[in-house]
Parts: sequence; structure tokens; C-alpha cells
Amino acid sequence: MSTIWLIANGTFGEAMRRKILNVFLFVALAIIVMTFAFTSFMPRQELVLIKSMGLGVIGLAGVFISVILGINLIPNEIERRTIYTILSKPVQRSEFVLGKFLGGLMTVFSNIALMGLAFLLLIVYKEHAINLDVLKGILMIFFQLMIVGALALFFSVFLSPFVNFFLTFAIYLLGSLSSITESLAKDPDHHKNAFVTGFFYLVHVVIPNFANYNIQNPIIHPEIHVGKEGLYIVQLIVYAILYTTILLTLAVAIFERREV
Repeated sequence: MSTIWLIANGTFGEAMRRKILNVFLFVALAIIVMTFAFTSFMPRQELVLIKSMGLGVIGLAGVFISVILGINLIPNEIERRTIYTILSKPVQRSEFVLGKFLGGLMTVFSNIALMGLAFLLLIVYKEHAINLDVLKGILMIFFQLMIVGALALFFSVFLSPFVNFFLTFAIYLLGSLSSITESLAKDPDHHKNAFVTGFFYLVHVVIPNFANYNIQNPIIHPEIHVGKEGLYIVQLIVYAILYTTILLTLAVAIFERREV
């Protein structure tokens, strides 16, 4: 465990020095501040727009940070040939992969925490109270990004960063449209075509369900209530942890057999 932690700390320190990640962070913070320009709307409409857009910006910036970071965690070490130095020491390949992922996750967490804190303070300034919906939204974004980061890392053990970038984003977009794939899987028009129904069902089950982590819709439509919200959030967190565990297990298994 100490080896994993050392690799994670090194990865975190290196990632935080990367200028491109800082650019996404500062742009996101600037846009969050700009969301408070909706003064022409009614007070309630203004707050709804601010919350929805702010969480949307944090989520989108987080996805870019997670993907760009995740696709380069292992390929960068191979390209710079530093991986040979690391693996020549008493470091298992599984420890290397898990350490890189943990370091990337720490980076994502710090960026989300900074953006979330700034946004939360602005909401407190507007509402004069801490908004629990915003806190839940930020928490869900983090666990959504945990899956995105694991997905990018998984593909990085056998794909180039260029291909990985587009593939991870494609899966993210498809996972964000999970309600559509679910509807297509249950479409009565496809009842007689088992292949089509089975295909969309498989896509819906295998692709991570990122849409469930977006809390913007309940904010825009407060009349929609989620039954047993606490249980629902716990289920999403468990789903993220399990899906991430599966991806990391597969990544380790593939990396163990790869020649570097």
C-alpha cells in the first residue's frame, strides 16, 4: 500500500504542475462566476439557471480534466521510459496501475473541490444559506468522474492517447444518453427483432450510466422528486465504485501481460 501511495503522490504532484489542467480549472472558475450575470431573470429563475449552469460547467471541465489526465497516465511513463526505472524496483505492475489511478483521482478531486467550493460560496452569497442540492450535485460529479478516469486509464494500457481520447468521450456521451438506449431496448417496434433489442439492451447495461449522476434536471424541474433520495445516492456511489473496480481489475490484467 505504501508503494501505491508513493506513486499516487508523485502522479498528483506532476499532474498539478501541468498547465493544460490549470487552464481548464481557471476557465471553469471564470465561467462559474459569469453565471451570476443572469440578473434579467426573476430571482427564482436566476438561481435555477445559476445552479444548473454552474454544475454543468464543473461537470464538463471535470470530464476534460479526467480524460486528458487519464489517457496520458501510463503512455507518458512509457514514452519517457521512466516506467523501466520504476518497474526495475520492487514495484508490482498492479501497484503501478493503481498508484497512477489514485494519483489521477486525487488530481480530479482537488480540481472539483476548488471549483465546487468557489461555486458553493457564490451560491451562499446569493441565497445566504448552504444549498444541499449543490453539494449533492458536486458529490455526484466526482463519482461520475471516477468512472471516466478509470475508463480512460483502462484504455490507456492498450490504446494510443489519440484513439483513447475520442473513444472515452464517445462512451461518456453514449452513457449520458442512457435513457435513450433504455427506451430503444424496450421499444415495442423492435419487439420482433431480438437482435436490435438485445443490442440496445447490451449497450445500456455495459456502458456506464452517466446520466444518473447529473443532478441538473431535478434542479431545473424541482417538481420531480426522487423517492428515497439518500438510498438512490448511495446506490450511485456503490455503482461507481464497483464499475471502477472492474475497469481497474481489467486494466491490471492487461498490463500484466503487456510488454513495455
